[in-house]
Amino acid sequence: NMDLGQNIRQLTDIAGRYLTAYRLQQQISSQRTKSSSLLERAGLTTWLDLPGAVNTESNLDNNLSDKQCSEIISLAHRLSSMDGALNLSSYLGLIAGGLAPRPNRPDREVIFRPYSSRDAHILLQLKRTVEVVSVVDREKDGLDSGKRSKNSRGRIKTLLDGALSAGKAARNEDIVPEIKQMKEYGSDGTPPKGVADVVAQAAIEKAVQPSVESCVARLIAMETADDITQLRQRVNEIASSLSPDGENGSRLTKMANELLHQPTILLREGKLSRSEIDDVINSIEVELRSHA
Repeated sequence: NMDLGQNIRQLTDIAGRYLTAYRLQQQISSQRTKSSSLLERAGLTTWLDLPGAVNTESNLDNNLSDKQCSEIISLAHRLSSMDGALNLSSYLGLIAGGLAPRPNRPDREVIFRPYSSRDAHILLQLKRTVEVVSVVDREKDGLDSGKRSKNSRGRIKTLLDGALSAGKAARNEDIVPEIKQMKEYGSDGTPPKGVADVVAQAAIEKAVQPSVESCVARLIAMETADDITQLRQRVNEIASSLSPDGENGSRLTKMANELLHQPTILLREGKLSRSEIDDVINSIEVELRSHA
């Protein structure tokens, strides 16, 4: 069973990388017929910086040439996968802060350059990506008649927002005053390794880690929102059933809300599992009945 589970995870990983590579290659193909001269004259680094440039339609061309297949395979080999809110948020935060290895040069030593406009360009790319995700979410919400979308895009936006926050904080002198040591080396100069390492560690501890913690907390809250709603609804129904004629109703409702306070906090912090909710409800019901 363990071998089967491991094989399934490996196949899922491969399928995810190739699907992502396919979608990326399709975006690239859709722009190849457009001239890049306008982008060059405008001083833009990439067409992805243009608002509305990313195609969010699902009906992209499925007829692939040999060259496209080769590009998809090449992209898939360069992609990696990971799971867990903490791992994902930490990785994205390091990228946004200019503190992660370059995918195209994995063996190249990372030098933190907080004043480099080239390295800070990732923040613009993140901002554009967040805008695309937000637009798609609003369109989806409209199709769902105003109901809140319950898909993965909400979590993706939260991860990207967390990374954006980490990237900005890592370059903020008020948050990481140590980066002032790097000013004398200019925008794209190379500081001594010892100085760069000390400043990078300070940026991780003071900017990236707090942003990651905040992001993970928001993700946990999103995951537990439905559980909290169900918990409160069931307990309130119990409180109402214990005073059908309205007598003592306000008192029991107030008591129910007080008893719900601690388990609600535990759910939000991820310290109370879904399997334990029934036990919590039964315990609260016993307490309410003893005061009915």
